Amino acid sequence: MQASLRFCVLLVALLGPLPGFAEPLRATLSDGYRVLSSSETESFEPALLHALGDALGQDVELDTSPGGAELRLGAGKAGAIYYRAVPAALVASEGGLEAWSDLRNQPFCVAAGSPYARLVAERFAAEPREYPSAAHALIGIKLGECRAVVDDHALLADIAALPEWRRYRHLLPALSDAEQVRRIGATDTALQAQIGALMVRWRDEGRLGELTQQWIDEVAFQAYVLADTLDCH
Repeated sequence: MQASLRFCVLLVALLGPLPGFAEPLRATLSDGYRVLSSSETESFEPALLHALGDALGQDVELDTSPGGAELRLGAGKAGAIYYRAVPAALVASEGGLEAWSDLRNQPFCVAAGSPYARLVAERFAAEPREYPSAAHALIGIKLGECRAVVDDHALLADIAALPEWRRYRHLLPALSDAEQVRRIGATDTALQAQIGALMVRWRDEGRLGELTQQWIDEVAFQAYVLADTLDCH
């Protein structure tokens, strides 16, 4: 028994830790904003990190504590691009707003931590109302708590096309000059190069687009569930 144990210890020393026992990589959101958030905890980032972990052969976990993480996701100029978004606004189909300037002194619904909250408040003197997720923010306009929902154009364009949103199908023009570019950066240069190559390949193969669309659909579904729950009460 002791000889077998000594052999195992020697094997690990020579070959390194087995994959199953490797410590997971920790990732954090540098600005706290979760893209395409379908609930208080679920969003695009954990799904992206899960796919990234599969490709790297190592678990990757999203950690809310900022210190010591090997990966950082969020707005910035360094790192591999994983998400691009242009802000837009969804308003009522009839009797709603006709232009962004109409939002002056009016409330708008937005997901918690969204950079669009400050952007729209400063540019159009509007009043942000934050919600736990993008799905919750969408319900805010149905409850009459705001005059517009501000989020990514890709998400809102898909929402506007759904039959259950026929009363909220008007989109204010996307603010193309306010594009949000989100990146994933690593503290290790070799890991950063590997992630950068993966993001390029996934973008070229359409995998990144498929994952994005999956979470647009997930937000739409969770908003539908929330609205259905409200209707039942």
